[in-house]
Amino acid sequence: MKSKPTYDNIKNLHSVLKFFYYGTLLIAFINLIITLAIPSLPDSAITFERGIREWAYSVDFPLGIGSMSFTLFHTIPTTILQFLPVKYINVQAAIMIDSIISLFCLIILINLGLKKLVNLTQDILNNESPFQLKHIKSFRIFAFIVMLYSTLGNTVLCILFSIFVTGFMSVTFDFMWSGVFFGILGYIFSDIAEYGLFLQDEYDTTL
Repeated sequence: MKSKPTYDNIKNLHSVLKFFYYGTLLIAFINLIITLAIPSLPDSAITFERGIREWAYSVDFPLGIGSMSFTLFHTIPTTILQFLPVKYINVQAAIMIDSIISLFCLIILINLGLKKLVNLTQDILNNESPFQLKHIKSFRIFAFIVMLYSTLGNTVLCILFSIFVTGFMSVTFDFMWSGVFFGILGYIFSDIAEYGLFLQDEYDTTL
């Protein structure tokens, strides 16, 4: 009687994870479409303004249904793009590069994490143990990707800005410390889980 609510909770969690998994896929697709369409949009659809500590931009993408449009907006910190007169900045290139690196890649990264959780909960619903080597290795790889993106993402963005946006080299090593922290935790957890699985296998073979 007590296992039924747990099963129902896992089933509900699995459904929610699948919803967000497909939702992030849709958002990533829309983001990519808008990003690729930026060169063909009129200047009036793009705003690129200097704030106090960052650049802020927005892109209005018409949906073809009356005046309805989808708006893409984000900010670029001054550690990545220094405050310069706008005439020295390739605005379209700046928005496209930031949208791909800072938004699209991040959404895909979240999508990968959701996919792994979907696979994990699916195995539980199939009465399989979640503590399997395939899940442990999968989460370890994901933790490594998170750490890689968190440590190199902004640096790659800065290099691409130097080449395609401003025309002069300016490299900044700016880490996303929250991503580094969670990546390290995930890596440590995968090692602990693998060692626990090893001990369980050793115990089973001695019986």
